[in-house]
Amino acid sequence: MSAASFESLSDADIVEVELIALDGESHRVWLLVDSGFTGSSSLVLPEEPSRFIRADLPETETSGALRGLQRRGWVTARVPGLETQRTLIAIFTDVTVLSLPDSIAGMVGLNFLRQFSRWGAERNDAGWRFELRD
Repeated sequence: MSAASFESLSDADIVEVELIALDGESHRVWLLVDSGFTGSSSLVLPEEPSRFIRADLPETETSGALRGLQRRGWVTARVPGLETQRTLIAIFTDVTVLSLPDSIAGMVGLNFLRQFSRWGAERNDAGWRFELRD
């Protein structure tokens, strides 16, 4: 079983995700962990990443931190340090309405977390870390 671990921010857990573009290039982003973000979508990403969209999906109505109709599509992503690559549903929106910490590009939700055999935060002498296990 492989694992990837990420140092948490002072007030949030984060994970690093590589988005795989249609041409095979990858782009690393830091995403906030939000286990309260539920539904069929796994990721919330900025509006501009059309080079990562494998196929469009119908827009969906959202409520909570995001409200209204949201653009969706299939994207392929992997977590550095883990073996697997997955194609997941992402919402593409103006993430500035989410008040994310600096350098955080979007969010991962419960559907993303459930792709892994184990996930969660743990505190050690150095502070909090968030871990994903395949």
